[in-house]
Amino acid sequence: MKKILFISHEATRTGAPLILLNLIKWLGNNDRNIQFDVLLLNGGNISDDFKKVCHNVYIYSNAEKTLRFSEIFKEKLKSKFRIKKVNKDVLFFNEIALKNYDIIYANSIASIPFGVRIKHYCKGAKLIAHIHELPTIIKLHLPQFGNYIKDVDQYIAVSQLVADNLVDNYTIDRNLIDIIYEFGVINEQNVEKDNKVFTVGAAGTTHWRKGDDIFIQIASYINKNYPNAKIEFVWVGSTLHNRLIIESDLEKLGLMDKVRFVGEQGDPIQFYKNFDVFLLTSREDPFPLVCIETATLGIPIICFEKASGTTEVINKGGGFVVPYLDIQEMSEKVMLYYDNSKKRDEDGRKAKELFNQFSIDKIAPLLYETIRKQLNN
Repeated sequence: MKKILFISHEATRTGAPLILLNLIKWLGNNDRNIQFDVLLLNGGNISDDFKKVCHNVYIYSNAEKTLRFSEIFKEKLKSKFRIKKVNKDVLFFNEIALKNYDIIYANSIASIPFGVRIKHYCKGAKLIAHIHELPTIIKLHLPQFGNYIKDVDQYIAVSQLVADNLVDNYTIDRNLIDIIYEFGVINEQNVEKDNKVFTVGAAGTTHWRKGDDIFIQIASYINKNYPNAKIEFVWVGSTLHNRLIIESDLEKLGLMDKVRFVGEQGDPIQFYKNFDVFLLTSREDPFPLVCIETATLGIPIICFEKASGTTEVINKGGGFVVPYLDIQEMSEKVMLYYDNSKKRDEDGRKAKELFNQFSIDKIAPLLYETIRKQLNN
């Protein structure tokens, strides 16, 4: 039986971890000859979901609590590495390496150093790096990324924009990169719109990268320039670290009754279904899951050029791509949809048609093929 170790930077209800969780579920249903284990660098609210579908789940942040090492094992490691004291990391990674994995699958840029380290312990293992990040985040979270390139056997880029960054800024061989877009998992039952107010939606953990501040500025622009428009603005996603700042901005702008940040939702579709238009206000977003989910519901998307792989789809229809950080232009496109329901419906149908290709049934087999290719090498 072949063994794969997936590494996730966390187990939160956000894009990359959710994609990984659903990929493992799909693989488990389609290949019974592979054992799936996962290493979570940090836990989160879907940790238990990983435990249900994986043979072993390791949580690095809890290593000292979850692993118990025999004195004999410690002495062997001391002898092997010629050291007097064996620290937690050496124990932890060697314990994992004893499983003799065939594939190590780093599911984010932050996971790559851990994947490289375990690969060095697992002789013959292949390392796949699934890149969900664009330049700024890579520089922030792994500025020494270039040092690990030689240890990666295969890259998966979630959009052409991501692949171009790997080639142009890190001189990675394009032949080592498979471009495989993200996929959405959505149940279209009970998604009838039940809100009669025109709703502008956005989603994601509030963060400079996601542009929650831009979302507020767009609401402010529309409120100031179109005071009679009956529009509400709804952001779905965690505001754990900056809720007070957001509420202060809304209060000073007089938007408390027009803009709602509803927090993280176990079933965000119940909010998405009421959106009339979705704003991707992100400064960097490789190919966000939420765009697949909202487009599948027939909701047009407005996004910034140069900021997201989503533009690679929206340039074909289903919404608008506006100049980077152009708040006025994004606001005017919202008002175009507000004034023209026919255009909104047409673009919503086009968005659904275009994004329907990013389903798990169509994308997971492509990821599986990349994995199989490395297993067969």
